[in-house]
Amino acid sequence: MVRHAAGLTAGPAGCRCGGVAQEGSDTMARRIFYGSEDSQHGHFYPGDADKPLITLVHGGFWRSLYTMKMEAKVAKDLNDRGYPVWNVEYRRVGEPGVTWPILSQDVLAAIDYGTAKLAKGAGHIVAAHSAGATLAVWAAAQRPDDLLGVISRGGVLDLIERGDGDQSMRLLFDLGPNANPRLLKRTFAEASPVGQMPFATPVRVLHGRLDEQVPYQLSEWFLQRAQENGMGDVTLTMIEREGHDDFLEPGSKGHAATVAAIEELSAK
Repeated sequence: MVRHAAGLTAGPAGCRCGGVAQEGSDTMARRIFYGSEDSQHGHFYPGDADKPLITLVHGGFWRSLYTMKMEAKVAKDLNDRGYPVWNVEYRRVGEPGVTWPILSQDVLAAIDYGTAKLAKGAGHIVAAHSAGATLAVWAAAQRPDDLLGVISRGGVLDLIERGDGDQSMRLLFDLGPNANPRLLKRTFAEASPVGQMPFATPVRVLHGRLDEQVPYQLSEWFLQRAQENGMGDVTLTMIEREGHDDFLEPGSKGHAATVAAIEELSAK
């Protein structure tokens, strides 16, 4: 199903945690470590007990230059709506020795921590942007019984179609100039959300029609592959007249579509 969105107007015991002011927020969030490494942490905003936990996974070409601060305004807006929010960091390319699958494993660990320690009876939804959606949808495919759904916002959902000519992907997989094309295809499939099909976790795919960083055709291709694999609970919403980073602005149509997807998944 393709939709068009032109008119969408305290920490757990035993954790390493402390109060921090999230950038762009007037609310105190709690910094919690879900692992032992410096980047294995997140900011948790408590919310209403009758609303699902929203885990946010930021993008940024999988590189350490980009951090969870990218999602700060989204985290605050969702928390202002009453949602408990878990805005997570993870190890990224540029940190010592970090390539795939470390990034995906960290995101999966952060999601598992959220499910076990932070989510209440109302469930758990993951929303991810750009390169973060590669990791989050992959992780969500591994946890069909734990999540109400996963939302991809301008996500890179098919690494095979993206291709090894993409410099960010070459860094992600630490590819040398003589990498074996056959092995590359297998590795890309293992890391790609498309390569996990079929899986049972509901997926809501959102993409800006004017996206110049991640072509919206990748999301159309993901939907087509999902349908071919018998995945009935996957939808695609095209955001007209908006681009890649509009999802990070609470006043955008892309963010309105994100909120609508959260509300729809929450009602399941």
